[in-house]
Amino acid sequence: MAKRAFVTGSSHGLGAHLASRLAGDGWKVTGLGRRPEAETPGTAGVDYIQADLSRPETVERLPALLGETPDLIVHNAVSYPPRGAQELSLADLDSVFRVNALAPYRLTLDLLAAKPDTRFTSVVVVNSESMYHADRDSGVYAASKAALRVLTTALADVCRSRNAGVATLLLGPLADPDKVEQLRRVAAGRGVDEAEITRIFLRKSNPDLVIEELIDFESCYRSVQYIADLGRAANGMVCRLDGGSAGSLI
Repeated sequence: MAKRAFVTGSSHGLGAHLASRLAGDGWKVTGLGRRPEAETPGTAGVDYIQADLSRPETVERLPALLGETPDLIVHNAVSYPPRGAQELSLADLDSVFRVNALAPYRLTLDLLAAKPDTRFTSVVVVNSESMYHADRDSGVYAASKAALRVLTTALADVCRSRNAGVATLLLGPLADPDKVEQLRRVAAGRGVDEAEITRIFLRKSNPDLVIEELIDFESCYRSVQYIADLGRAANGMVCRLDGGSAGSLI
C-alpha cells in the first residue's frame, strides 16, 4: 500500500516540484495551495485542495479532509507581505504569520493528535535563512520565519511522545523559475554568461554565501527524502541547504 504524503504550497514552485516527485516515487500525495486547480501543474497522482491557510477555518477543517494522518507532512506554504507597502496593517501582519508559522504549528498538532500511536509520521518544515538577515523591508517575513523555527522546536518535543519526527529544511536562495528567468534576461542584455550574473547576484544579495549558484529544487527533494528516511532520528534536526548564509556560528 502506497504511503501518503501531504504538501502545502504545492500549486507552483518548490511545492509543486516536491509533490510531483513524491508522486513519481510512488507516494499517494495530497497537495494544498491558494491558486485555483486550473492554474496548477495538475500532476498525476497528486490530489489538490485549494485553500487559504491564513483563514482559521481552513486549518480547522483540514484534518477531516485529509482523513488518516499522512505518513509524511511537508510544510512548504509561504506568504510575503504586500510589495511596496510602507506600513502594514494588522490584517497584513496576521496573514503572514498565520501562513508562515501559526498554521503549520496548529495543523501539525491536530494531525499528530489524530494519528494512531502505531503509525510513524515524518514532518518536514521548510524554512528560510532569511530569518537571520532582517531589515526594514524584510523584517516581517524574517520574524515569521523565526517564529516558525521556534514553534518547530516545540513540535519536536511533542513528537517524542507521538511516534513522529519533525525536522527543519533550512533553505538559502532557490532557483525558482521567475528568479532564473530574470537573471537570464540580465545576462542576455549585458552579453555575459548567465552563471557569472548569478554569481554576482548572490555575492551582492547574500555576502555570506559559500556557494555561487542558486539551490535547485531537486536538491531540496533529495533532502526531504533524506529526512523522511531517517525516521525518529531526524526529530529536532536542522538540515541546512543554505550555502552557509546563516553564518558560521549558527
